[in-house]
Amino acid sequence: MSSSTSSNNTNTNTPRYTGPPLDEMTSQQKEIRDFILESRPRTGLSGPFGPWLAVPDIAKPASELGKACRYDTSLSFKESELVILLAGAKCQSATEFAIHTGEALKAGMSMEQIEAIDFHNTTFSAANIQQNLVPLLETEREKAIAMFTTELLETSTVSEETYNRTKTVLDDKDSVLVEITSITGYYIYVSYTLNVFNIQHK
Repeated sequence: MSSSTSSNNTNTNTPRYTGPPLDEMTSQQKEIRDFILESRPRTGLSGPFGPWLAVPDIAKPASELGKACRYDTSLSFKESELVILLAGAKCQSATEFAIHTGEALKAGMSMEQIEAIDFHNTTFSAANIQQNLVPLLETEREKAIAMFTTELLETSTVSEETYNRTKTVLDDKDSVLVEITSITGYYIYVSYTLNVFNIQHK
């Protein structure tokens, strides 16, 4: 990653844009805002949701997809947070990684496991994850999910071998691979939004 890209996330603590103020929102925006607050009682409008509200036709499906990816898959909360942290690390989103470090700890990940993802190493690679993180993971499911996600993030696809191996570990269900792929893609989108608009972790 170039130095100019890295500096974009660290050169200021001032957000570029946090979304429309409440007193200027349309009724549609307020309705979506209420849905977000209701579906995310712990975190509310933090993260990317403020900027997304500027475009209701984006904010509504994005918030609905986020709810589905976060709360409505067959993955455990811990497995889901593992995927999210890997996406945040790949995108070098300090805010995403900070928010979900707390969530991952609540879900049962250890700080040793989180630190093994090595967010500060800008060279994200399957080799590093295999060497540093995978030996610390407790189940074959977690290991398979971590390597599937990492390969997807690194290459934008997965090999036939990785697909079949992961599917076998995950009870031979293609649907779980759909879930992992969806969570990965959604949180890349979240990370991009946080990076572009310089949204900070509160």
